[in-house]
Amino acid sequence: MKEYSHKSVLLKEVIDYLQVEKDKTYIDGTLGGGGHTEAILEKKGKVLAFELDKDGIEYSINRLDKYKDSLIVKNKSYIHLKDTVEEYDLKISGIILDLGLSSHHLDESDRGFSFRDEGNLDMRFDSSKGGLTASDIVLKWPEDKLVEIFREYGEIKKAKSLARGIIALRKTVLKQKQKFVKTSMFVQAVLRIFHIKESSLGRFKTHPATKVFQALRIAVNKELNNVRDVLPQAIDVLEKGGRLVVISFHSLEDRIVKQYFKELAKECICPLHTPICICNNKPKVKIITKKAIKASEEELKENKRSRSAALRVIEKI
Repeated sequence: MKEYSHKSVLLKEVIDYLQVEKDKTYIDGTLGGGGHTEAILEKKGKVLAFELDKDGIEYSINRLDKYKDSLIVKNKSYIHLKDTVEEYDLKISGIILDLGLSSHHLDESDRGFSFRDEGNLDMRFDSSKGGLTASDIVLKWPEDKLVEIFREYGEIKKAKSLARGIIALRKTVLKQKQKFVKTSMFVQAVLRIFHIKESSLGRFKTHPATKVFQALRIAVNKELNNVRDVLPQAIDVLEKGGRLVVISFHSLEDRIVKQYFKELAKECICPLHTPICICNNKPKVKIITKKAIKASEEELKENKRSRSAALRVIEKI
């Protein structure tokens, strides 16, 4: 069994906001190393957990063996949340969706998630079922599609220059008949396209390739579409009084979560020009966290990857 490293972010806050009660059932949308799930099980709750990565499932099932009677783990994306709840006829008292990339993925160089280690530019959360890789995007997608994902998913200002540079890179890569682009090769290409010398990287707060890798990863795994897909399902399966806790790690995800929560909490949905309310709409949720909760200074010292985490909570009415 492979080692699986992952520190659960905002663990105490998640458990506090979920208000875990004995024998009630909760969903962990991204099991990973099992930190959030374990904390729920320790409080005598039951858990339905989803995880695409088989390494994570194997590791967590072994580690949480003493709780096996209170734990169901599915090797599926959380986008199958509602169907699975109906399959097991469960009543759900709370849900945690940790949308972040696990430390294990970042540390496993052959998956290509990190530009700091050599590996194939893959980036699939679940590589056992085939599907699109980051290398496929770099080698095959047309310029307009590349520009679109770099602008939308990476918020990269020079998206067009980057896309054109990648198209030019293909001539060399395809000539050498390489099926996969290596992470180091791609990082060097990004730096050349942006006219950045390695010797000057120290002046950047974050590496220039960070958002490029983010954009590719989001495109490969359809992350933003998955978030949009799962949020309504989560609300549907929650019992009244149940809470949905979401941790996002970049502004694109957090914006989707924040806007969706605000829409659900609205009392009136009449058009702005309507003089009086005629919609009779009732809010579906109560927003528990007025602002996103961030990691404490203590947690930041222990886990630097928690610095971008933003936690938001709603309660179903």
